[in-house]
Amino acid sequence: MDKQKKEDPGAANVTRRKRRKRGRPKSKPIIMFLGREVKEYGKKSLVIIKQAINEGKLLCERCLRPMAVHSSYPRGIKETGEKIRITMVWCKKCRKWHAVLPDFLLPNKHYSANEIEGVIIDGETTPIEEIDTAASATTVKRWLKQVGESIIRAVAKLKYHFGRKGQAVSEVAVDDVYCYAQLEQLLEKAPKETKTCGNKLGLANICLGTCGVVEYIGG
Repeated sequence: MDKQKKEDPGAANVTRRKRRKRGRPKSKPIIMFLGREVKEYGKKSLVIIKQAINEGKLLCERCLRPMAVHSSYPRGIKETGEKIRITMVWCKKCRKWHAVLPDFLLPNKHYSANEIEGVIIDGETTPIEEIDTAASATTVKRWLKQVGESIIRAVAKLKYHFGRKGQAVSEVAVDDVYCYAQLEQLLEKAPKETKTCGNKLGLANICLGTCGVVEYIGG
């Protein structure tokens, strides 16, 4: 009989603290379309996640077995004050877990992807202090640098991904434009059936996850 202590599926926060103390790398989140906004997310997210599990779309990257719903934790959206619960899934065999994020959020960001995307778009032509956002000027400056750089890396990865699938990308068409405009042009090659909240950063993260990239925009 196995004497190993059974892991409590409700102890997600404790599990994350233990992993950090032991120096283990944090599991990559899974980014999916889980609703167009917070209200729809609250009604449909868990249903969508369970359906993806039943259809074999959420598999353990190690043993390829279906993941299972593990637990959840709260997360706030700073500019609106709204709170949602993030579902976590895990592999019961490998003990590997992932947070499942809606595509209207970016990993490790307190503001929504919509707020950050608006800043990135305005940042091409508008001085930092004049950008219309709830975030501070310091935060805006950080987004323009960090998120802007991650968009550039995402563009390079998506060029390679779409190219491997036979979707040629014109280097002349994308190389001389602002990073966000490059991303928009590339995402025209995303599968038309991909569901998204409408945020381009979120759609890019869905595509990056599909092609197995370990780094998301904003992550």
